[in-house]
Amino acid sequence: MKSILILTDFSDAAFRAAEYATSLAPALGVERMILYHAYRTMVQGSDVPVPAPQMENLVYVENMEKLAAIQDQLRMMTDADPKYELLAEDAFLPDQLNKLCREKEVGLVVMGVAGKTALQEFFMGSNTSQVLKVSEYPVLVVPKDAVVGKGISSVVFSTDLQNISKTSLEQLYRFLDLFHPEVHVVNVEPPTADKYSDDTKKQITALHNVLERYTPAFHYMTGTHIADSVLEFAREHHASLVITVPQKHSFISSIFHKSISRELAYHSPVPLLSIPVLPE
Repeated sequence: MKSILILTDFSDAAFRAAEYATSLAPALGVERMILYHAYRTMVQGSDVPVPAPQMENLVYVENMEKLAAIQDQLRMMTDADPKYELLAEDAFLPDQLNKLCREKEVGLVVMGVAGKTALQEFFMGSNTSQVLKVSEYPVLVVPKDAVVGKGISSVVFSTDLQNISKTSLEQLYRFLDLFHPEVHVVNVEPPTADKYSDDTKKQITALHNVLERYTPAFHYMTGTHIADSVLEFAREHHASLVITVPQKHSFISSIFHKSISRELAYHSPVPLLSIPVLPE
C-alpha cells in the first residue's frame, strides 16, 4: 500500500485514529502516511468562504504547526521511521477527498470517532459525515477507545448478501491477506425476511465461493436492529475489526443514520472498515 490518508481535526479522537494507523502501517507495508486537515477561511461577517490572503496564510501556518506536532508524537511511538507528509488546505473535504486520494496513491483513509459531543462535532458534521458516502477508497473509522498495538487477529464481515463488485472483493482480499485473521461472516435479516428464497440461496453460495480461501465461519441471524446485532456479535467474539461493503440501508449506514441509536457508535470499541461499492 503506497499511502494512508489520516484525517484530523486535532481532537483526541482524531489523534487516537492516527496512533492506530501508525501501529498498522508496518503490516500494511505503507510507504507514506499523510496527515491531512481541511479547513475553511471566511471573511468576517460573511457566511460564504471567501479568499482572504492574510487570514488564510495565518490559518495555514497554524495548522501546519499542529500537524508537525502530531507527527513528532507519532514518531515517538514506533521504532520504525515512517515517512509522513503534512497537508493542510482550505478545502471542503467531501469535494476534495477522492481527487486527493488519486493524486497521493492512497490505499486507506483513516478517521476518528469519539463519544457524544465529540462524535456529533467530528463525525456527524457537514464534512466528515459525508466521507463514507463519497469515498471511493476504503475508510477505517477508529473509536476513541480503540486499543492500539494489538494488531488484527479476528474480523467480522457484515454483509446483506447483495452482490459485491469484483473491485470491492479485491480490496477485501487485500486486507484479509495482509492480516490472515479469523473471519466471521455475519448476515442479519429482519424477522419477516424470506431468508431461503432462490435468490438468497444463490447469493449465499456465491459468498461461500469467493471467501473459501479464508475458511470463514458463517453466521445467519435474525434481528430488527442490524447494527446492534452485528456489534454485539463482534463483542462476544472479541473481534479486532468489523468490515462492511455498504449497500443501501446497510450496516454502516444504519449505524450513522439518525433513526438508529447512536449510542452504539459512541461507545463501540471496534474499529470499522468500510470498503466502497465500485463499478466493475
